[in-house]
Amino acid sequence: MQLKNINVAKTTDTTVTVEFKGEDNDLITVRMSADPSLNEDQTVAAALAMISQLKEFQRTA
Repeated sequence: MQLKNINVAKTTDTTVTVEFKGEDNDLITVRMSADPSLNEDQTVAAALAMISQLKEFQRTA
């Protein structure tokens, strides 16, 4: 997927959503617990870390 845009949105008081948008309407969405101490870049890094953990889970499953 060729990444075109990243959106970070506070979904509720306790959750945040990070959307990774690609070409051809590809979309990966990560919804996670909000951490008020993180700025937007740190939130994106946390979402990417979650995706990476899923990749590792797939290898061991």
